[in-house]
Amino acid sequence: MPGAPPTSPAPFSVADTLELPGVECAAPAPATATFGRRPDEVPTARRFIREALDGHPSSFDAELLTCELVTNAVQHASDAGWVTVAVMRRDAVVHVNVIDNGRSGLQHWREATGQDEGGRGFQLVNEIAQRWGFLRERAGTCVWFELAPED
Repeated sequence: MPGAPPTSPAPFSVADTLELPGVECAAPAPATATFGRRPDEVPTARRFIREALDGHPSSFDAELLTCELVTNAVQHASDAGWVTVAVMRRDAVVHVNVIDNGRSGLQHWREATGQDEGGRGFQLVNEIAQRWGFLRERAGTCVWFELAPED
């Protein structure tokens, strides 16, 4: 049975914080929201991104890619109970994590043809995001992407 959502914004850590005397390196806190792993929650996740990035030049692309990744979690993380979306702005760069607590149904790249109804999510992420990737751990999966408006 899927567990409750974590109390922290994400169950994953990339690196520990190194504290140096006299050096301030504070990252802005991400806006987070947790949704049930249900198709009717996808538009709610999209609205969350729209509101969190109100007026940001990458808002539309972030909405689109978040919608694709939340849909992937709904379709493929069959044993997950929730999906958490975390969005952080650092100057012009937007970073979004889409996290689920599933342990099965690892998403994978597919080459979709014109006749396919699905399989384009990662293709869109790959075309639009400047950087993206995923982490798979025992606690679940985090797919992330970064966007920066073009100069």
